[in-house]
Amino acid sequence: MNYYLPKKALYGKALLFAMLFLLVSSVATVNAFTLAGDDSTSTETETEPEDDESHEPVEHRDDDGTAWIETDIMTVMLHPELPSYQYWYTPDDNGSLARFMINFMMVVEFEDSNGDGVYQPNETLNFAPLDAFEWILKTGTIEKDGVNKEVYASYTKGGLSDDWDDDWFEDWMPSWEDDSPEEPENPELLLASGDDYENHTFAHFSDLTLQFYGHIYNEDQIGKVIDDEGIQAEYTIEGGVELKIDIEIGNFPFTSDTSKVAILNYLREDVASSEDINHYFTFHEESGDDDHESEDEMEEYGEEFDYILDSDVQEISFVEETANETQGFYRWVDKAVVKHLNGSKEAVDVSASYWTNGEGLLLFLSYPNFNGGSLMHDPSVRFIEGSSLYTPPTPLELNIPVMTVAVGSSIVILAAGGLILKRRP
Repeated sequence: MNYYLPKKALYGKALLFAMLFLLVSSVATVNAFTLAGDDSTSTETETEPEDDESHEPVEHRDDDGTAWIETDIMTVMLHPELPSYQYWYTPDDNGSLARFMINFMMVVEFEDSNGDGVYQPNETLNFAPLDAFEWILKTGTIEKDGVNKEVYASYTKGGLSDDWDDDWFEDWMPSWEDDSPEEPENPELLLASGDDYENHTFAHFSDLTLQFYGHIYNEDQIGKVIDDEGIQAEYTIEGGVELKIDIEIGNFPFTSDTSKVAILNYLREDVASSEDINHYFTFHEESGDDDHESEDEMEEYGEEFDYILDSDVQEISFVEETANETQGFYRWVDKAVVKHLNGSKEAVDVSASYWTNGEGLLLFLSYPNFNGGSLMHDPSVRFIEGSSLYTPPTPLELNIPVMTVAVGSSIVILAAGGLILKRRP
């Protein structure tokens, strides 16, 4: 019997199958490793269920007490002894391309003598650098159904510390280096109380309660400023890319019924970044955007931040200079909540003033007098997902092994087909 035609037909089918296998493998390989950002291709993002958008945060501590909070997008490193946060995009190892910082460095009592509602150094009545106190850092997680819904980290003020520096504020704090403290430049400046003027122990603030309570959530949250009259402000906290910080102040030692309180928020936009990468601050104000860099030395101390009137949230952007791309924000709600001694709650206005000193941005958030009560305010740091300068190594070199496997598989199929034909009687 003549088997030539059937064998040829079978062999043709095997060859066709191998070619189809090779074609499918090649297409799959190209789709899997097309470079992001290639203008010659277009991609379509699929909408996933809300639960799949979760960015689960985790936390851990080093042996020296340094705390870490991480999501797949954002990494935050917390100093073990001071309320200080450094943060960067998680894929950018150790923030080599972009690392930002926020330190809470001083509490001030001031008399708003010019009536602009914000702090200037010549209005100081009393102050204390926050490194003049001990700080307790605690971290933890809140879980639900085996998933970390929230990671928190709280700094709580303790007793007085004997290890602090004054060289960072001596140039602008009135009378600090005055040789005749009995006749200071600002006669109302106390610095602390009694003999503490010379000893700088800041015992005047010993009973002050102060806490910075940070949160990172795995999903978006809606924040609300609520007092006895209802909701006074509303804002969104983005899951996985935003660290919300509750500032809680209590038992403040006011020396005047009309004085105000300010907290120094010290920001830096280039902490551990490469020298080839430069960032700057953009202030988003009612009068328009205004750019500043830490390296600038402003002549005016305490310029008022011009709030955007139709927004509950005010913002400063961190912008990469070369690409002119915004990577993150420092944000704060323009309302705080005061809890009075009788238990009533009142939403109050928050104002801001600032200057740069050649090393960083000094942003003073100011609050009205709440003598005998307590105050809570919610600033935050936020990244923009997808704005990291970090570019992962391209896996294009993997195309060769994948293609090789596809070709090899086709050869095996052809060989197997020939062997089958050969063995048929």
